[in-house]
Amino acid sequence: MKAQGFLLSTTRTLRSSVFTLLSIAAPFYLDALNLNYIEIGLILLLSAISSTAFIYIIPRLKITAVSKVFLTWGLLSVSLLILVINDGLLEFIIALIIGGLSLTGKDMSPNTSIEQYTIGSYYPEQREKNNQFAYYNFLSYGGNMAASLAIFVFTGLTFRSIFMAGFVLTLLEAVPYLFVRFPNPKPKVKGQPPNLEERKIVSRLTVLFGTDSFGGGFVNTSMLSLWFLAIYSLKIGETGFIFVIVNLLTMLSVLISGRLSTRIGLIRTMVSTHLISNAFLIMMSFVHILFLSEIFLFLRQTTSQMDVPARDSFINTIIEPDSRMYTNSRFLAARNLSNVPSPAIGGLLIDFYPLVLPAVAGAIKSAYDVALYAGFRKYKV
Repeated sequence: MKAQGFLLSTTRTLRSSVFTLLSIAAPFYLDALNLNYIEIGLILLLSAISSTAFIYIIPRLKITAVSKVFLTWGLLSVSLLILVINDGLLEFIIALIIGGLSLTGKDMSPNTSIEQYTIGSYYPEQREKNNQFAYYNFLSYGGNMAASLAIFVFTGLTFRSIFMAGFVLTLLEAVPYLFVRFPNPKPKVKGQPPNLEERKIVSRLTVLFGTDSFGGGFVNTSMLSLWFLAIYSLKIGETGFIFVIVNLLTMLSVLISGRLSTRIGLIRTMVSTHLISNAFLIMMSFVHILFLSEIFLFLRQTTSQMDVPARDSFINTIIEPDSRMYTNSRFLAARNLSNVPSPAIGGLLIDFYPLVLPAVAGAIKSAYDVALYAGFRKYKV
């Protein structure tokens, strides 16, 4: 079982590295093609639409879990190969559509929901499940940090070499998958009455996670890269360094999440850490000094993603096992779909009044925290 968890964490590490490379490079690449901030926001919006379609459709295909995993992997490989071979806006858009490329800086892939379902199946004991999801997310942010570090260290990287690195990492992702035993959910029996209570829970969480993601869409990796470019005219290497620190702090914090969740509960962990991070995020709107903006961003990251392992564990505990893969994909699709308008609106904000962007995001995400605690504090897991 431990080997299965390690293999899945390895695949996510590689995939996260690819998405981070793309998310940091994309705003600079599009800026080099002479697109304005609003147009760049629209391209990021297209990315959100494409990746959401993948997340929703692929897990629902009537094929085995392993077939779904390799289908997603194959399409991602093809899209990155297009970016390597061709150089232009049309080719970039085609790659976004074919591969469902996420430019949020987060691992928004159909394979994530399948991997989460698999981990939940292999680790039924709560403490072990909490720790495993913390480890799974820890290595994911390790991949983010490695990609950010590469962009910072290798300042002479061309966009094509960045895309080539993403292509090679995607090819390597297939290796661990060859050794993972993916369980398949049992098909529902015809005539079986629906679990109305579970449906109600899923519907409420879908709205809440969507709200959080809508706010987060204003400050994902691509949008923050664009924000630092607009406010401080940073170069891509300087932005890469910022995200090295961001992802290092995130890595360390998610390891603590598993222990904290076991001690105070999953919901309390999700809400308390998130509220603290949002307070620091809002403070970024009240300064116009690069050093202070970086400090508040780094402080935000000390708790910003501690809710993620807790959320994964919570979903894969309160939902019936055979419903988890589809529920995971529904939540992921809802989060990604809620991201759709954020880059376009964020592009407008950056174009007209950029400083307000972090405050808008922090206020929306704080409202989610309050609503989540009010609605789910009774769940003692």
